[in-house]
Amino acid sequence: MDSDTVLSVPEPPAVYTGSQTVFGTEVSQSVYGDGAAEVIQTVSALLYETADHWDSESTVSVPGQIAASAGLEPVTLEQEDYRIVRRAFSLAEETDGLFDPTVGTLSRLWRDGEPTADKISWALTYTGWEQVSLSDENCTASIVHPGITVDFGAVVKGMAMEKALAAYGAADIDGALLCMDGAAVMTGHKGEGTGFTLGLLDPLAGDGSYYGILSIPDQVICTADVASGLLDPMTGYPAESDLAAVTVVGSDGFLCGAISGILYMQGLDAAKAHLNETEYGVIAVGKNGDVYLSEDLRNYFTLADTKNFRLFD
Repeated sequence: MDSDTVLSVPEPPAVYTGSQTVFGTEVSQSVYGDGAAEVIQTVSALLYETADHWDSESTVSVPGQIAASAGLEPVTLEQEDYRIVRRAFSLAEETDGLFDPTVGTLSRLWRDGEPTADKISWALTYTGWEQVSLSDENCTASIVHPGITVDFGAVVKGMAMEKALAAYGAADIDGALLCMDGAAVMTGHKGEGTGFTLGLLDPLAGDGSYYGILSIPDQVICTADVASGLLDPMTGYPAESDLAAVTVVGSDGFLCGAISGILYMQGLDAAKAHLNETEYGVIAVGKNGDVYLSEDLRNYFTLADTKNFRLFD
């Protein structure tokens, strides 16, 4: 399963690094401490396991089981899996379908390039969170309209990051940094008390430069921007926003992944209205370079590019 994981094993006490491809993107780990090599393999396996368990293309994954119920008997899910599915569809209801786990058919179209308007219209007939019926009593799910598929990709990365953070915390290491496209965690230190920092990519330049530096440990960090490929389930086209990027920081990986995408699609006013949430912190970047920051994150954030970006008080 983890045969493509590449592990670099230097002489102690240097950093141990690991890289792999999962969730369709490159994942890198940098870990310090006696148990570094072992925990890199543990986390690699966790990432693969999470990706497989929620793979929308698999027939045996949670999405695959739900898709197979279309027009048939409801499928009974494991309690923890059902809890996640229920959370996702509760968010769909709360956002009036802006967050919609039934965009699977639509997402597949866009993976091969921009589809025609006719194909998008066709895919939208197989989109609609109301078409999935859930039973809290029996932990069952069923799809009313055959052909609809579910996709939980918006929250899976965040959930994987939360699991990785727990694995690092249980290991005999000094610290670790795990990064993938749109998500990251960091914990502990590099040795001699030097903490980790994470560069937040400039969403306006797209050249790999950073607009800010984040140094908050033991939190899941999820970012949504134009490169995230978020689709508007109302139109079937990539979501338009007056924001360049939204980063959400918190202990709940599911919530960080979901809220970053939701706030990006809802736009600047919505992001500003959520700056004082107790469950998570927000960094919102406007297309004009204005940066809005939750008060709880101010001690952990540094504006790296003061020429093109401005931090609002």
